[in-house]
Amino acid sequence: MANRIVELDVRPFLRRGEEPFSVIMDTVGKLEKSETFVLHATMNPVPLLKVLEGKGYSHASEQLAEDHWKVTFEPLPS
Repeated sequence: MANRIVELDVRPFLRRGEEPFSVIMDTVGKLEKSETFVLHATMNPVPLLKVLEGKGYSHASEQLAEDHWKVTFEPLPS
């Protein structure tokens, strides 16, 4: 059975000049152990990658457009 995917698009926050970190971390905090988290942002969120690595997630970043990055966070096997 495939993992459930939870997606969050923070591009509107970033375009308004708002910091989406708390929204991202709130979403991550609600994930089940087997859920995949997909984040849409205007840039590759390098500092966030390290934070979520520390919380047990691997990641793959993909640039879809000049201002659209899709980052997929997968839970590491325990």
